[in-house]
Amino acid sequence: MIKIIYGSKGTGKTKRIIDMANKALDTTDGFIVFLADTDRYVREIKYAIRFINTKKAGIKGEDNLIGFIKGLINGNYDTKEMFIDGAARMLEKDIPQMGSFMEQLEKISKEYDIEFILTISCDKEDLPGFFDKYTE
Repeated sequence: MIKIIYGSKGTGKTKRIIDMANKALDTTDGFIVFLADTDRYVREIKYAIRFINTKKAGIKGEDNLIGFIKGLINGNYDTKEMFIDGAARMLEKDIPQMGSFMEQLEKISKEYDIEFILTISCDKEDLPGFFDKYTE
């Protein structure tokens, strides 16, 4: 399953995804990963969650990010939830160009039974149609 947290810049998406990740510790029986392109929020993420700064790890672009995600999953078969804050920045793509990434993420989600939660800096009415099935 994939969920999208959307909204304009400054609307609290990052706080919301951090709160969701921290609360997931109470209900998830597996490994939780939080990907961000900054260390700015590292102290807000509970220590039991694997926090990874993709910028420091040199992860750029769709192929690198997908490969990195698959590597994390294959290294930790009990991964159950992955939170990605600022996916478009990591992909170095505009939001309308994220269709291929979302298709690949959906395949990974189904194959490995992992829930992905992503933040997207875009108002709902401006989201491309391929995001419709991931929004609440």
